Amino acid sequence: MNSKILVKILAVLITLVLVVLLLNQINLGDIFTTLQNINLIYIIGGFLLYTCSYFFRAWRFHVLLNREVSTKDLFYIECVHNSVNNLLPARTGELSYVYLLKKINNKTTGDGVATLVVARIFDFIALISLFFIAVILVTNIPKIMLSALWIIAVFALFLLIVLVILITRGKNFVINVQKTAERLHCENNPVVNYLIRKGFETVESLDKIQVKKSIAGLMTSSLLIWGVNYLVVYLLMKGMNIQISILLVILGGTFILLTTVLPIQGIAGFGTTETIWTLVFVPLGLSMDQAIISGFCYHIVIILYFTILGLYGWITVRLKISL
Repeated sequence: MNSKILVKILAVLITLVLVVLLLNQINLGDIFTTLQNINLIYIIGGFLLYTCSYFFRAWRFHVLLNREVSTKDLFYIECVHNSVNNLLPARTGELSYVYLLKKINNKTTGDGVATLVVARIFDFIALISLFFIAVILVTNIPKIMLSALWIIAVFALFLLIVLVILITRGKNFVINVQKTAERLHCENNPVVNYLIRKGFETVESLDKIQVKKSIAGLMTSSLLIWGVNYLVVYLLMKGMNIQISILLVILGGTFILLTTVLPIQGIAGFGTTETIWTLVFVPLGLSMDQAIISGFCYHIVIILYFTILGLYGWITVRLKISL
Protein backbone atom coordinates (compact mmCIF):
# COMPACT_ATOMS: atom_id res chain seq x y z
CA MET A 1 0.00 0.00 0.00
CA ASN A 2 1.18 3.52 -0.80
CA SER A 3 2.73 5.11 2.32
CA LYS A 4 0.79 8.37 1.84
CA ILE A 5 -2.52 6.49 1.71
CA LEU A 6 -1.52 4.48 4.78
CA VAL A 7 -0.73 7.69 6.70
CA LYS A 8 -4.16 9.11 5.83
CA ILE A 9 -5.96 5.90 6.84
CA LEU A 10 -4.09 5.75 10.16
CA ALA A 11 -4.83 9.44 10.80
CA VAL A 12 -8.56 8.91 10.23
CA LEU A 13 -8.58 5.82 12.49
CA ILE A 14 -6.65 7.61 15.25
CA THR A 15 -9.01 10.58 15.07
CA LEU A 16 -12.19 8.49 15.14
CA VAL A 17 -11.09 6.17 17.95
CA LEU A 18 -9.79 8.90 20.25
CA VAL A 19 -12.69 11.30 19.65
CA VAL A 20 -15.29 8.56 20.29
CA LEU A 21 -13.51 7.44 23.47
CA LEU A 22 -13.33 10.99 24.81
CA LEU A 23 -16.89 11.98 23.90
CA ASN A 24 -18.21 8.86 25.67
CA GLN A 25 -16.83 10.32 28.92
CA ILE A 26 -18.79 13.59 28.77
CA ASN A 27 -22.06 15.21 27.74
CA LEU A 28 -21.54 16.58 24.21
CA GLY A 29 -23.77 19.56 24.95
CA ASP A 30 -21.33 20.75 27.64
CA ILE A 31 -18.77 21.56 24.93
CA PHE A 32 -21.18 23.91 23.14
CA THR A 33 -22.33 25.44 26.44
CA THR A 34 -18.73 26.14 27.46
CA LEU A 35 -17.94 27.69 24.08
CA GLN A 36 -21.00 29.95 24.29
CA ASN A 37 -20.02 31.11 27.78
CA ILE A 38 -16.47 32.20 26.89
CA ASN A 39 -16.34 35.99 27.07
CA LEU A 40 -15.74 37.46 23.61
CA ILE A 41 -12.88 39.54 25.02
CA TYR A 42 -10.89 36.37 25.69
CA ILE A 43 -11.59 35.06 22.18
CA ILE A 44 -10.47 38.32 20.56
CA GLY A 45 -7.46 38.66 22.88
CA GLY A 46 -6.41 35.10 22.08
CA PHE A 47 -6.75 35.76 18.36
CA LEU A 48 -4.58 38.89 18.55
CA LEU A 49 -1.90 36.98 20.45
CA TYR A 50 -2.15 34.05 18.03
CA THR A 51 -1.71 36.45 15.10
CA CYS A 52 1.37 37.92 16.81
CA SER A 53 2.94 34.45 16.83
CA TYR A 54 2.58 34.41 13.01
CA PHE A 55 4.43 37.73 12.76
CA PHE A 56 7.23 36.32 14.91
CA ARG A 57 7.36 33.20 12.70
CA ALA A 58 7.57 35.40 9.61
CA TRP A 59 10.32 37.49 11.20
CA ARG A 60 12.27 34.31 12.02
CA PHE A 61 12.10 33.09 8.42
CA HIS A 62 13.06 36.61 7.31
CA VAL A 63 16.25 36.24 9.38
CA LEU A 64 16.85 32.66 8.19
CA LEU A 65 16.56 33.78 4.56
CA ASN A 66 19.25 36.45 5.11
CA ARG A 67 16.54 39.16 4.98
CA GLU A 68 16.12 38.56 1.24
CA VAL A 69 12.35 37.97 1.58
CA SER A 70 10.15 40.57 3.27
CA THR A 71 8.47 39.80 6.58
CA LYS A 72 5.18 40.85 4.96
CA ASP A 73 5.40 38.17 2.23
CA LEU A 74 6.48 35.58 4.78
CA PHE A 75 3.50 36.45 6.99
CA TYR A 76 1.11 35.58 4.16
CA ILE A 77 3.03 32.36 3.49
CA GLU A 78 2.95 31.44 7.18
CA CYS A 79 -0.81 32.01 7.33
CA VAL A 80 -1.30 29.40 4.59
CA HIS A 81 1.51 27.12 5.78
CA ASN A 82 0.27 26.84 9.38
CA SER A 83 -3.33 26.41 8.33
CA VAL A 84 -2.52 23.57 5.93
CA ASN A 85 -0.10 22.02 8.40
CA ASN A 86 -2.66 21.98 11.20
CA LEU A 87 -5.39 20.54 8.99
CA LEU A 88 -3.40 17.74 7.34
CA PRO A 89 -2.26 14.69 9.35
CA ALA A 90 1.32 13.90 10.37
CA ARG A 91 2.69 17.36 9.47
CA THR A 92 2.33 16.61 5.75
CA GLY A 93 1.52 20.27 5.15
CA GLU A 94 5.10 21.37 5.89
CA LEU A 95 5.97 21.36 2.18
CA SER A 96 3.40 24.10 1.52
CA TYR A 97 5.96 26.56 2.92
CA VAL A 98 8.63 25.28 0.52
CA TYR A 99 6.22 25.45 -2.43
CA LEU A 100 4.94 28.97 -1.68
CA LEU A 101 8.42 30.34 -1.00
CA LYS A 102 9.51 29.07 -4.42
CA LYS A 103 6.34 30.20 -6.19
CA ILE A 104 6.19 33.74 -4.76
CA ASN A 105 9.82 34.62 -4.07
CA ASN A 106 11.73 32.32 -6.47
CA LYS A 107 13.62 30.65 -3.65
CA THR A 108 15.00 27.17 -4.27
CA THR A 109 13.59 24.02 -2.69
CA GLY A 110 16.90 23.73 -0.82
CA ASP A 111 16.40 27.18 0.72
CA GLY A 112 12.91 26.24 1.83
CA VAL A 113 13.83 22.87 3.33
CA ALA A 114 16.96 24.24 5.03
CA THR A 115 15.15 27.14 6.71
CA LEU A 116 12.29 24.86 7.74
CA VAL A 117 14.67 22.37 9.39
CA VAL A 118 16.48 25.12 11.29
CA ALA A 119 13.17 26.70 12.38
CA ARG A 120 12.07 23.36 13.84
CA ILE A 121 15.36 23.03 15.74
CA PHE A 122 14.81 26.42 17.35
CA ASP A 123 11.19 25.48 18.08
CA PHE A 124 12.41 22.54 20.15
CA ILE A 125 15.07 24.62 21.89
CA ALA A 126 12.54 27.31 22.85
CA LEU A 127 9.90 24.81 24.04
CA ILE A 128 12.42 22.82 26.07
CA SER A 129 13.91 25.97 27.61
CA LEU A 130 10.53 27.33 28.73
CA PHE A 131 9.45 23.89 29.99
CA PHE A 132 12.66 23.48 32.01
CA ILE A 133 12.24 26.92 33.62
CA ALA A 134 8.66 26.01 34.62
CA VAL A 135 9.76 22.68 36.13
CA ILE A 136 12.31 24.53 38.29
CA LEU A 137 9.89 27.25 39.45
CA VAL A 138 6.63 25.32 39.94
CA THR A 139 5.81 24.25 43.50
CA ASN A 140 2.15 23.19 43.77
CA ILE A 141 1.88 19.91 41.87
CA PRO A 142 1.58 16.31 43.19
CA LYS A 143 4.83 14.52 44.08
CA ILE A 144 4.16 11.67 41.63
CA MET A 145 3.64 14.16 38.80
CA LEU A 146 6.69 16.14 39.90
CA SER A 147 8.87 13.02 39.80
CA ALA A 148 7.71 12.23 36.27
CA LEU A 149 8.30 15.83 35.21
CA TRP A 150 11.87 15.77 36.50
CA ILE A 151 12.57 12.62 34.48
CA ILE A 152 11.15 14.34 31.39
CA ALA A 153 13.11 17.50 32.25
CA VAL A 154 16.41 15.58 32.42
CA PHE A 155 15.71 14.04 29.01
CA ALA A 156 14.69 17.47 27.70
CA LEU A 157 17.93 18.97 29.04
CA PHE A 158 19.92 16.26 27.26
CA LEU A 159 18.07 16.98 24.01
CA LEU A 160 18.63 20.71 24.51
CA ILE A 161 22.38 20.17 24.91
CA VAL A 162 22.47 18.03 21.74
CA LEU A 163 20.63 20.70 19.75
CA VAL A 164 22.92 23.46 21.03
CA ILE A 165 25.97 21.37 20.10
CA LEU A 166 24.49 20.79 16.63
CA ILE A 167 24.20 24.53 16.14
CA THR A 168 27.62 25.46 17.53
CA ARG A 169 29.79 22.46 16.59
CA GLY A 170 27.46 20.47 14.36
CA LYS A 171 29.75 18.85 11.78
CA ASN A 172 32.41 17.76 14.28
CA PHE A 173 29.73 16.41 16.59
CA VAL A 174 28.07 14.25 13.91
CA ILE A 175 31.45 13.00 12.63
CA ASN A 176 32.41 11.96 16.18
CA VAL A 177 29.07 10.17 16.60
CA GLN A 178 29.69 8.33 13.31
CA LYS A 179 33.22 7.32 14.40
CA THR A 180 31.89 6.10 17.75
CA ALA A 181 29.25 4.02 15.98
CA GLU A 182 31.94 2.50 13.75
CA ARG A 183 34.07 1.58 16.79
CA LEU A 184 31.05 -0.06 18.38
CA HIS A 185 30.26 -1.81 15.05
CA CYS A 186 26.69 -0.50 15.05
CA GLU A 187 26.94 1.95 12.15
CA ASN A 188 24.82 -0.37 9.97
CA ASN A 189 22.01 -0.50 12.50
CA PRO A 190 18.97 1.06 10.73
CA VAL A 191 18.17 3.44 13.60
CA VAL A 192 21.79 4.54 14.10
CA ASN A 193 22.30 4.91 10.36
CA TYR A 194 19.11 6.99 10.05
CA LEU A 195 20.10 9.30 12.93
CA ILE A 196 23.58 9.85 11.47
CA ARG A 197 22.15 10.65 8.02
CA LYS A 198 19.64 13.08 9.50
CA GLY A 199 22.44 14.61 11.55
CA PHE A 200 24.50 15.33 8.43
CA GLU A 201 21.42 16.72 6.64
CA THR A 202 20.73 19.04 9.57
CA VAL A 203 24.34 20.22 9.69
CA GLU A 204 24.26 20.96 5.95
CA SER A 205 21.14 23.08 6.51
CA LEU A 206 22.82 24.93 9.36
CA ASP A 207 25.99 25.56 7.33
CA LYS A 208 24.00 26.82 4.36
CA ILE A 209 22.15 29.38 6.44
CA GLN A 210 25.11 30.37 8.65
CA VAL A 211 23.02 30.19 11.79
CA LYS A 212 25.80 31.31 14.15
CA LYS A 213 25.62 34.86 12.77
CA SER A 214 21.89 35.13 13.55
CA ILE A 215 21.57 32.97 16.64
CA ALA A 216 20.43 35.80 18.95
CA GLY A 217 17.61 36.88 16.63
CA LEU A 218 16.53 33.29 15.98
CA MET A 219 16.46 32.42 19.68
CA THR A 220 14.57 35.61 20.54
CA SER A 221 11.94 35.09 17.85
CA SER A 222 11.50 31.41 18.82
CA LEU A 223 10.98 32.27 22.50
CA LEU A 224 8.47 34.95 21.50
CA ILE A 225 6.58 32.51 19.23
CA TRP A 226 6.11 29.93 21.95
CA GLY A 227 5.77 32.39 24.81
CA VAL A 228 2.82 33.96 22.98
CA ASN A 229 1.32 30.52 22.29
CA TYR A 230 1.47 29.69 26.01
CA LEU A 231 -0.34 32.96 26.70
CA VAL A 232 -3.06 31.95 24.22
CA VAL A 233 -3.58 28.68 26.12
CA TYR A 234 -3.65 30.57 29.44
CA LEU A 235 -6.08 33.22 28.17
CA LEU A 236 -8.53 30.70 26.73
CA MET A 237 -8.46 28.65 29.93
CA LYS A 238 -9.22 31.81 31.90
CA GLY A 239 -12.09 32.42 29.49
CA MET A 240 -13.45 28.97 30.43
CA ASN A 241 -13.21 29.92 34.13
CA ILE A 242 -10.35 27.51 34.74
CA GLN A 243 -8.09 29.00 37.40
CA ILE A 244 -4.57 27.79 36.71
CA SER A 245 -1.16 29.43 37.03
CA ILE A 246 0.92 30.37 34.01
CA LEU A 247 3.67 27.98 35.19
CA LEU A 248 1.25 25.04 35.13
CA VAL A 249 0.06 26.19 31.70
CA ILE A 250 3.69 26.07 30.51
CA LEU A 251 4.12 22.58 31.98
CA GLY A 252 0.94 21.21 30.44
CA GLY A 253 0.98 23.39 27.35
CA THR A 254 4.42 22.12 26.32
CA PHE A 255 2.98 18.70 25.55
CA ILE A 256 0.02 20.24 23.69
CA LEU A 257 2.19 22.59 21.65
CA LEU A 258 4.61 19.79 20.81
CA THR A 259 1.77 18.10 18.91
CA THR A 260 1.92 21.07 16.51
CA VAL A 261 5.60 20.38 15.84
CA LEU A 262 5.81 16.57 15.90
CA PRO A 263 4.16 14.36 13.22
CA ILE A 264 1.79 12.62 15.63
CA GLN A 265 -1.59 14.29 15.16
CA GLY A 266 -4.72 13.01 13.48
CA ILE A 267 -7.00 14.88 11.06
CA ALA A 268 -6.84 18.56 12.09
CA GLY A 269 -5.28 17.32 15.32
CA PHE A 270 -8.64 16.03 16.60
CA GLY A 271 -8.34 13.25 19.13
CA THR A 272 -4.61 13.54 19.72
CA THR A 273 -4.77 17.12 21.02
CA GLU A 274 -7.65 16.42 23.39
CA THR A 275 -6.14 13.14 24.62
CA ILE A 276 -2.79 14.73 25.46
CA TRP A 277 -4.58 17.73 27.00
CA THR A 278 -6.58 15.40 29.28
CA LEU A 279 -3.60 13.21 30.23
CA VAL A 280 -1.59 16.30 31.17
CA PHE A 281 -4.12 18.58 32.87
CA VAL A 282 -5.93 15.99 35.00
CA PRO A 283 -2.76 15.36 37.09
CA LEU A 284 -2.31 19.15 37.24
CA GLY A 285 -5.67 19.61 39.00
CA LEU A 286 -8.50 19.52 36.44
CA SER A 287 -11.32 16.99 36.74
CA MET A 288 -11.72 14.46 33.91
CA ASP A 289 -14.86 16.18 32.58
CA GLN A 290 -13.30 19.63 32.87
CA ALA A 291 -10.14 18.51 31.06
CA ILE A 292 -11.95 16.82 28.16
CA ILE A 293 -14.43 19.67 27.67
CA SER A 294 -11.78 22.40 27.88
CA GLY A 295 -9.53 20.40 25.53
CA PHE A 296 -12.21 20.29 22.83
CA CYS A 297 -13.14 23.96 23.36
CA TYR A 298 -9.51 25.12 23.17
CA HIS A 299 -8.96 23.08 20.01
CA ILE A 300 -12.12 24.37 18.30
CA VAL A 301 -11.13 27.99 19.00
CA ILE A 302 -7.59 27.39 17.68
CA ILE A 303 -9.03 25.85 14.50
CA LEU A 304 -11.16 28.99 14.12
CA TYR A 305 -8.03 31.14 14.50
CA PHE A 306 -5.85 29.36 11.95
CA THR A 307 -8.76 28.99 9.50
CA ILE A 308 -9.38 32.75 9.49
CA LEU A 309 -5.66 33.49 9.05
CA GLY A 310 -5.32 30.70 6.49
CA LEU A 311 -8.14 32.09 4.32
CA TYR A 312 -6.65 35.59 4.57
CA GLY A 313 -3.22 34.28 3.59
CA TRP A 314 -4.60 32.15 0.74
CA ILE A 315 -6.52 35.09 -0.79
CA THR A 316 -3.47 37.35 -0.53
CA VAL A 317 -1.11 34.73 -1.97
CA ARG A 318 -3.51 34.05 -4.87
CA LEU A 319 -3.58 37.77 -5.67
CA LYS A 320 0.23 38.01 -5.55
CA ILE A 321 0.68 34.99 -7.83
CA SER A 322 -1.85 36.31 -10.36
CA LEU A 323 -0.11 39.69 -10.65
